[in-house]
Amino acid sequence: MDERIITEIFRRFDRNKDGIISREELLAVFDKILPGAKDMDRLIQQMDTNHDGQIQYEEFVVWILGAGNGDAYDKDRSSLLNAHAQAAHQKVLLQRQPGSSTFRAACVGLRVERLRESQTGVKRTALFWGQLSSEQGRASLATLRSDPPRGALAVVCAAHSLLRVSSKKIHWEEAEAMLEDVDAFLMELKDYNPYRVPAYVVQSFEENLTLPYFDYKRMEERNYACACLGSWVIAAVRSWREAKQMVPVEDAALRADAAVAEVKQKQT
Repeated sequence: MDERIITEIFRRFDRNKDGIISREELLAVFDKILPGAKDMDRLIQQMDTNHDGQIQYEEFVVWILGAGNGDAYDKDRSSLLNAHAQAAHQKVLLQRQPGSSTFRAACVGLRVERLRESQTGVKRTALFWGQLSSEQGRASLATLRSDPPRGALAVVCAAHSLLRVSSKKIHWEEAEAMLEDVDAFLMELKDYNPYRVPAYVVQSFEENLTLPYFDYKRMEERNYACACLGSWVIAAVRSWREAKQMVPVEDAALRADAAVAEVKQKQT
């Protein structure tokens, strides 16, 4: 996530601008943006990792960057990000008079493309795609197809579900067919789009991600490509969760961009 966005959100909480969020400041803002939130004390304890009763900037960053990890506070993070996007959008609407230069700055941190590029899951899928497309990765993919180690079917099946947007369980013959053309398979991995994947697809294999077959270190000695592909699947699921988190922010960004375009049109 863009550091500027995190800083802007932190400043929204830090009302007295002392660089620290007190318990009172945290509750005051959450009461406005998340009036239905429960168990706020537990939430504060999770953010306050050094247990000094205050939220340092570093602690806040760690909490925000936990978006998409599936813990009990993902919904609160999503609501917080959405509330921030809505506030930025309102700022744009309030500054729509001709000649204003600040309305452009209000949208900078909300650009859809920039938000997508900042996602941790997306970066990690690219990392493991790079390993698979290397000379070692390609050779190992051929070995994976001809001599699969134990657990390879679970890994390839999960990748198949994400790439083909299907919850169908496949047999190894179908896995072999998907791996037959290495270039085509690598292109599928590269073109993976988490926004196309419905929840039921991820749910069809998600419980398998805790199996040792998705542990990179355990699988690397058995088959390098299988280790990389298992890690790619985990990263792809993370990017799917991040995409779900960012949908309301991206929607707000589009509305903000539309407002800017309308202002520019009136100025011409």
